[in-house]
Amino acid sequence: MRYVIAVGGNALENPNSLNKLCACVLELFRHGSQIIVTHGNGPQVGALALHEKKRLALLTEETEVRIGGRLVRALHAAMKYKKEARISVVLTRVLVDANDPEFERPSKPIGRFYTKGEAALAERKRGIVMKHLLNGYRRVVPSPKPKKILELSRINRLLAEGNMVIAAGGGGIAVARRKGRLVSEDAVIDKDLASSLLATKVKADALFILTNVDGVFVNFKTRRAHMLKLTSPRELRSYANAGYFESGSMLPKVEACIGFVRKTGKTAVIGNLARPADVLGFKNSTVVRPSRG
Repeated sequence: MRYVIAVGGNALENPNSLNKLCACVLELFRHGSQIIVTHGNGPQVGALALHEKKRLALLTEETEVRIGGRLVRALHAAMKYKKEARISVVLTRVLVDANDPEFERPSKPIGRFYTKGEAALAERKRGIVMKHLLNGYRRVVPSPKPKKILELSRINRLLAEGNMVIAAGGGGIAVARRKGRLVSEDAVIDKDLASSLLATKVKADALFILTNVDGVFVNFKTRRAHMLKLTSPRELRSYANAGYFESGSMLPKVEACIGFVRKTGKTAVIGNLARPADVLGFKNSTVVRPSRG
């Protein structure tokens, strides 16, 4: 079996959950599964962007190396059998459309919250775009849709050679074709959408998205909240169109699962990193399977 396992950047900050995940991933790998791990980098890129004036694609490249190395160390520390797993970190470029509307109307929040005064000062002095959200102001940056995984052949080759692969960290390094050549972009790519594209292209048998909640909730954080345990792309689409999922939180995960399941006919799962054995076992999570009929 071939699996893509996507881990949220915030979720990676919990060492206990990370250790549990590594143990579960290694168990799957030991029993013959081919594994690709992807990861978010929102907190890490947000922190770097406060002090660095580099393009966001280059900051993503830096975090791919740092977080990828951290995952390798955690996986090696969790190994309890004699034969060590071979783990490869692939710096992954992801092609985006140079004319994506996100470049004109950025929407992806990164970094910390600001007061109104701090936001106005940051816009004036640094030329960045700020957006008012529920808890204050945050910087927003372009997040174009991923179109192509440029390192796809390398990833497939590493899998075939028996490697576990860590790839598309932070959604991958955003590049676009401008004037006939590839250039890095001042943009970030959604990790879940990139993971869905990667899972589709490598013909994965399942896509797992591990985050800090148990699954997909309707009426989240209200008395009428309930989790969707077994659902379909059709049902998720109806809830998404009705505005039940937040654009900067659950919506991209839902969109990722809808896309993967519709294109492949396989299964996607959204669940809690605190209980990775359940998620990777298709239990106590939101399981998305093809619509019937």
